[in-house]
Amino acid sequence: MEKPSGYVAQRENKICLKKAIYSLKQSPRAWTEKFSITISGIGFHHCHSGHSVFVRHTKSGLVILTVYFDILMTMSDSAGLVKIKEYLRHHFMTKDIGKPKNFLGIKIAYQKHSVLLSQREYDLDLMQETGLLGCKLAST
Repeated sequence: MEKPSGYVAQRENKICLKKAIYSLKQSPRAWTEKFSITISGIGFHHCHSGHSVFVRHTKSGLVILTVYFDILMTMSDSAGLVKIKEYLRHHFMTKDIGKPKNFLGIKIAYQKHSVLLSQREYDLDLMQETGLLGCKLAST
């Protein structure tokens, strides 16, 4: 990003970067690039199946970050998860909202030793939208 001609600021790099990340049409691209560079510093890399998924292998297992407006993190090691949250908090303004109940239309229910994922509401909305809500089953 280049500053406009004649523009003089005391902290020019910080102002331009903030403007690039939060205020311009290309801001999603700039933010994603900054986020990718930041988390690659602690061993994350893009998952081959999607650009919004980042993966890191650790001694205690696998860490997965999914970025889609919010960041969803999952990890088997809770102490390691706290360290990653602190790292992100150091580089970005973050807010921990706890365990998610919904993410991308998927309902998440927690049980003692498992997590259940359901798209029932999404399916019902889709069926209503297409006029198939009252249809009977047919064997194919």
